[in-house]
Amino acid sequence: MSKIAWITDSMANFSKEEAARLGVDIVPIQLIVDGSGYSEVDLSLEDLHRYMIDQKKEAKTSQPIFGDFIARYERLKEEGYDCAIAVHCSNGLSSTVKNSNAAAEAADFKVYTVDSHAALEAQQELVRLGLAAEAEGKSAEEIVALIEAWRDKKNFFMIIGNMETMRRGGRVSSGEMFLANILNIKPIITLDETGKVIPFKKARSLKKAYAEMVTELERRHAAKGIHNNRVFVQTALAPDMQADFVALIQAKLPDIEIVKTRFCPSIAVHAGFETVGVLWLDA
Repeated sequence: MSKIAWITDSMANFSKEEAARLGVDIVPIQLIVDGSGYSEVDLSLEDLHRYMIDQKKEAKTSQPIFGDFIARYERLKEEGYDCAIAVHCSNGLSSTVKNSNAAAEAADFKVYTVDSHAALEAQQELVRLGLAAEAEGKSAEEIVALIEAWRDKKNFFMIIGNMETMRRGGRVSSGEMFLANILNIKPIITLDETGKVIPFKKARSLKKAYAEMVTELERRHAAKGIHNNRVFVQTALAPDMQADFVALIQAKLPDIEIVKTRFCPSIAVHAGFETVGVLWLDA
């Protein structure tokens, strides 16, 4: 049986404690704040808010440091691992997948790199499914095939919390931002089958945006069910908004387990701090 190492990136949103417990190595996305680089795993949302909002500093995201990637794979080879399975955030969100492949080649180490077509807890769930398959004695090839089958079951919807951060990142125009603000439009985004961010709907109020997402959750729950009967409701730094959204889901689907989490900092960089999202895998 092969000795398999597990790799993911910080967009999977694992806590350091959970990653250590599972034996998953986290490669951090980089955040560039006013020209200074920070590892995503070491920068809190509160610190990022202070930089971006209080101090008005520009922030952007960047891929993991390539040299660190190579060093990790060289270390794993030295430690006697036969291969690694690397489950990374969507190539539609970051070039981490490409970097992982290039680093594996540079280190001359066998890595099965999987584009999760997702991020956050969907990426986490794929890692957990893979670990469970490994515990059952499945080969690396079988595990990768299983993960790739499950990734098509992701569902993700998020209300954009700050159109200004989207404008700065080039994702919306100044005109679109002006109209959204003046008309109190709350854009909802989702991920397509390849993990690329696409518009879902535009609601004329926060309450209507919540309702749109819950309606979609109900529809998909009825059609396909929910893996482990569990959904994740995320926010950046808007716990009251998160609580309101959770209450609405509970009123409509009282038997579903709701796990409240926080977005990783890279999401806040692009979507703002007043963001709320919901994520789950189909059954």
